[in-house]
Amino acid sequence: MKAAITGGAGRQSLSAIYDFVETEDVEKVLLIDINEEALKARKELVGSPKIETKAIDLKDTQTLAQALEEYDVVINGSSHVFNMDVMDACIESKTNYTDFGGLFHWAVEQMGRDEDFRRAGITGIVGSGSAPGIVNVLTKYATDRLDTVEDILILDAIINRSASGYGFVPPYALNTIIEEFTMNNFEYKDGEHVELPPFSGKMTVDFPEPYGTLNLYNMIHSEVATMPIAYKDKGIKNVAFKLALPTLFEERLRFLIENGLGSQEKINVKGTAIAPRDFLLEVFETKPGTKMGTPDDMKLLRVIVTGTKDGKKCTYEVETDLHHHPWGLSNGHFSVGFPGAITAKMLARGQVKEKGFFTGEQVLDTDIYFRELEKRNVHVFAKVTEQL
Repeated sequence: MKAAITGGAGRQSLSAIYDFVETEDVEKVLLIDINEEALKARKELVGSPKIETKAIDLKDTQTLAQALEEYDVVINGSSHVFNMDVMDACIESKTNYTDFGGLFHWAVEQMGRDEDFRRAGITGIVGSGSAPGIVNVLTKYATDRLDTVEDILILDAIINRSASGYGFVPPYALNTIIEEFTMNNFEYKDGEHVELPPFSGKMTVDFPEPYGTLNLYNMIHSEVATMPIAYKDKGIKNVAFKLALPTLFEERLRFLIENGLGSQEKINVKGTAIAPRDFLLEVFETKPGTKMGTPDDMKLLRVIVTGTKDGKKCTYEVETDLHHHPWGLSNGHFSVGFPGAITAKMLARGQVKEKGFFTGEQVLDTDIYFRELEKRNVHVFAKVTEQL
């Protein structure tokens, strides 16, 4: 198979690249980015003969489509704001598509391209990182075993034992985190979407050690948009996504945002117009000011699904505890890129038969997916409680 990654020079893409080049039936990996120098550095870092690179502006649909024509699948590893642009190119090139996530509004727009993908004879899947991504497949494991589905609660808990002192280490793409911190979020309550302010829906959970007691909050996420669609016929009433980030990181980022550094409105700095958010991203993403050292971050993903089976109320808790650092990467980067590669390989291998645009909970085979997770020592555990 031949796989491509747009945003191929970005941090979130690196574990997907490593997984591709270590997969025997992947013969070629095309990295696409607007930054030619960054692509060159990425190719040298990975050091695989499978890697090819092309510098392309993702908004140049024709050039991007031509580059993708010989490829079986592409992951958009760049910002979610480019998801639709890459999808447009895929429709022209007839290349299967996935990405690392689209938050809420972007995912809704993407789901509207189902008919376009069907006509092109290709398959697209939105949100194939960890959340969205892994959590969608964990949810599917539970819902496949229920006759009706009423409540879905997704918990995403992240801690980082390698960040110390006054360091500021984003667990994944900082721009995405800023949007999660500043945009209104949604819950699906009693069959309707309800818009809520940032940091609403606080929930305190006693997780097993080393996570301990953590506060989780609603964050804008695509699962709340897509799962009501996927489980409409099963009677879904409530869907919520809640996130806990490392406490020190959360406090420091909230301080920066509340003092204006998350703003995209330009200000005059000694005669130069600069958006505070661009400055923040330049310092902590493009040119990291803090070296994490040996990574020791981890993530616990848990979905709690309540419904009925044979007339009896059942609750499934399905979870995975990710504390993995292959290739010397932080778990935050590993747990986004690697699952994206799993979904991409399933698409390229024809293991998803449906044509159109979907979310993982609609079309991914849980057995195949979990076997792929196991190859990187990621294990899934499930507990079911039946109410008599």
